[in-house]
Amino acid sequence: MKVIKIIYSNETKFILDIISNLTIKCALEFYNVSNYKEKKKALPIMTRHGTDNVPLIVFADENLEEYNAIWSEQNPDWHKKLIAILDE
Repeated sequence: MKVIKIIYSNETKFILDIISNLTIKCALEFYNVSNYKEKKKALPIMTRHGTDNVPLIVFADENLEEYNAIWSEQNPDWHKKLIAILDE
């Protein structure tokens, strides 16, 4: 089962709506960087992918090996990009 890690802030909650509209079977992990405790957990993930921009979506396989990520700096069409990566 794939794992999707969603890192967002109070200003970028739109990503939660996009994720909730997907009809996929994945484990979801949410990190709100506006919450101090969640930000401490999210910072290592953000550092691994070389960004401090949110939203950041990280994809991991069943072994929790991260294999892809998209973030706001790339200006993606969020819905299309999510579907394309999940169909890989």
